[in-house]
Amino acid sequence: MKTTMKKQHILILILLLNSLLIIAQNNQVSLNSGYANQSFFSMQDGEILNIENNNWDIAFSTDAFSATIRTNDGKGVELYTYHLGDTSSWENINTSTPNILINPMYNSDTDWERGAFDTNQIGGFDYGWGVYNLQNHHIVGDSLFVIKTINANWKKLWIERKVSGEYQFKYANLDGSNELSQNILASNYNDKRFIYFSLDQNIILDREPILSDWDITFTKYITPVQGMPYAVTGVLCNTGIEIAEADNITNPLTYTDYLSHPFETDINTIGYDWKTYQGSYITDQDRCYFIKDYEQNIWRLFFTDFEGTATGIIQFNTELVAATSISEADNTTIAVYPNPAFEDEEIQLIYDVKNKDIIITICDLSGKIVYQLKPSQGRLKSHTISKNKLKKGTYIISATSNQEKLTSKLIIY
Repeated sequence: MKTTMKKQHILILILLLNSLLIIAQNNQVSLNSGYANQSFFSMQDGEILNIENNNWDIAFSTDAFSATIRTNDGKGVELYTYHLGDTSSWENINTSTPNILINPMYNSDTDWERGAFDTNQIGGFDYGWGVYNLQNHHIVGDSLFVIKTINANWKKLWIERKVSGEYQFKYANLDGSNELSQNILASNYNDKRFIYFSLDQNIILDREPILSDWDITFTKYITPVQGMPYAVTGVLCNTGIEIAEADNITNPLTYTDYLSHPFETDINTIGYDWKTYQGSYITDQDRCYFIKDYEQNIWRLFFTDFEGTATGIIQFNTELVAATSISEADNTTIAVYPNPAFEDEEIQLIYDVKNKDIIITICDLSGKIVYQLKPSQGRLKSHTISKNKLKKGTYIISATSNQEKLTSKLIIY
């Protein structure tokens, strides 16, 4: 019974609390020389995984309702449809490469669910590389492809089908030699977004962190630059992560007004253009980004340095500016709602106090106490701060006793 009540209290606090003070954090990731690596990053936990990015060619979606297949186009993989015949022409593809290299296909840089192999979609049940069969629920490959691997080897490739979460495909050298068949049971990796494959090594690569563990990734990808596809180094976000871009900001490192900027779901909302090349790379000093993670926490991100291809080092500052997590110690839990708030709103302090010596104070950034409360002990109590008691500004809420101190940030607009 006690455990159930505690869970109920925590659930209510999670719903109400949306501010927790965290000191700004300077971060650095390295993609190594030539941007050989890819970095997966969590706003809460920092870099989750830094992994080689030069060892795979194609990636298969693990989602049961997806048939997306992407290429490692940012690192030089090239994909073309064999336009001189359908799948019956498998044996006819030969070494006359120049005759078939037209209309290269690239991944979407706005949506993970549109890969290079999906480019030829014509609507309905067509997936670009194959067509969905309504009778047996298989996706049957109806196209042949020519692909240049990460190691610049040319192959012909046929994605034959997807059946019950399993991709079946075969590939060979253009002259037909070294033909291999492979099956990938992508449903075995459904805690990842993609499962990867090397055509040269004929191996499956499980190289992603768990889907829910990362928010953004630093990597190379193809994007239109002045109307032409170009490989860039930048940031893509995970599906479901929302990003707002704030431009022409005087002090991005202290700016917190995320409500004034629309949040976008395109995975390239951060992208690559936070830097320019002027003999060396210069990061944009009047721009920051707000990132809404899966827990609806709001983080500010500001790029401070980019060293380029020699080291692949990217430096940036992050800070939590609004949170839905619980601020708690052994004997006290405190929440504030809403946050940010407006001057004409009532503010609720929600607390669970077991220590009779606790005092809650609200201070402005100069340290001046503007509000103070001696809360009564007991589970899940609420105290209302009347409208207009707090003026516009940023405040620090502290719950202090001889044994502990909790601090949270409150923003009033």
